[in-house]
Amino acid sequence: MPFHFKKKESVSKAVRRLCRERIDGALDNLKAGGRLEAVHNVRKEIKKMRAVLRLMRGEIGKRGYRKNADALWAAADHMTAMRDAQARLNAFGSLTKHFGRSLPARPFPNIKKALVEDRRKQEKRFWKGRSMASVNAILGRLKRQAGGLKTGSKGWKAVCPGLKKSFCRGREALEAVRGKPSPENFHEWRKRVKDLWYHLRLLDSVWPQEMAAATDELEDLGESLGDDHDLTMLAEFAAGGKFPAAEAERLNWLIRRRQKGLRSAAVKTGARFYSENPGRFCARMGNYWRIWRGER
Repeated sequence: MPFHFKKKESVSKAVRRLCRERIDGALDNLKAGGRLEAVHNVRKEIKKMRAVLRLMRGEIGKRGYRKNADALWAAADHMTAMRDAQARLNAFGSLTKHFGRSLPARPFPNIKKALVEDRRKQEKRFWKGRSMASVNAILGRLKRQAGGLKTGSKGWKAVCPGLKKSFCRGREALEAVRGKPSPENFHEWRKRVKDLWYHLRLLDSVWPQEMAAATDELEDLGESLGDDHDLTMLAEFAAGGKFPAAEAERLNWLIRRRQKGLRSAAVKTGARFYSENPGRFCARMGNYWRIWRGER
C-alpha cells in the first residue's frame, strides 16, 4: 500500500485511496495481534491518515476534516497509555545505553522495575478491556466515510495550500522553541515536523532523489524531538513514583544532560531545513509536481 500520490490518479481519488489503505492496514494489524508491534503499526497508520487530512483540510472542508480527525483522535487515545508506557521504557534503555560507561551494570533498578510493570499493566488493559473493540469500531466507521472525501481543486492547486501551511507551521514552531525552549514547545514542534515529513513522503515520486534527501533530514529531526519528548515523560514518571531520592535525582540529571544535546542538534538541523522561504519552497515543489504530472 504505497503512501504517495500516483502519476495518473486525481488528487480526490488519491485522498480516498490513501485513507482507505491506511484504515485497512490498521485493521489488519489489529486482527494479526502481535501485541505491542501491532499497536505501534496501528498508530502509524492513523498518523498517516491524519497527515493526509491535514494536507487537504482546506479542500475537503472544515466539517469533513473535523468529523474524520476527531474519530482518529478518539481511536489513537485508546492506545496512548500503552504507547507511552513503552516509550518511557525505551527511553530508559536508550538513556542508560548512551551513558553506559559511567553507570553500573544494572542502573536504576527500582525505576526500571516500575517501568516494566507499568508497561505490562497498560498492555493487559488494552488487550483485555474494551479498547481494541472500540478502535475496531471507529476504524470501521471511518472506512465507510472515506468514500465521501473530495477535494475542491485539482492537481497542484489542491496540494499547494496545505503543503505551504505545513511548512509555515513547522517554521513558526521552531521560532517558538527559540523564544521559549520548553518541553511543550519542543513537543509541538515535533508534531509539525512529523506532519511535513508525511506530506513530503506523499510527494516522493515527483522527484525521488530530492524528496528522499528532504524526508531523511526531517525523519532524523523528528526522531531527535521524539527522543526528547520520551525523556520528558520518563522524568515525569520518575518524579511521580516513590523511588529512592538519589536514584531519581541521578536519572533526572542524565535526562537533562541528554536533552540538552538532543535539543541543540534539533535546533541546528531545523534552522537549516526551514531557512528556505515558504513561497519558494512550495514553488519548487510545484515545479517538480508539474514536470512529473505533465501539468501546465
